[in-house]
Amino acid sequence: LTPCSSETFEILYDDAPEDHPSCFGNLVEHLAPHGIAPDTIPTTFNVFMNVAVDPKGGISVEPPLSKPGDAFEVKALMDLIVGLTSCSAEQSNNGTFGPIDYEVRP
Repeated sequence: LTPCSSETFEILYDDAPEDHPSCFGNLVEHLAPHGIAPDTIPTTFNVFMNVAVDPKGGISVEPPLSKPGDAFEVKALMDLIVGLTSCSAEQSNNGTFGPIDYEVRP
């Protein structure tokens, strides 16, 4: 699923407020100092999000299948600028929010 934004909240949730925080808003704000414009932010790699696709192509954000403490590791083969954001969509977080633990190793 694309990073959530005010537009995706309008599509997915009937009662989303216009100023709801979003992953796209987080990425735009924090990648801008690195010269990354909103139009150049690609579709995100959602590791722990549970997005269901029905037979007609409809999507829904379901409660996560991951559990606290689940992890993954990736290896960068070149220098990168990485944006990390925690989704603020209530359904994708089972109605709760918390910080993301992450580690960058040389």
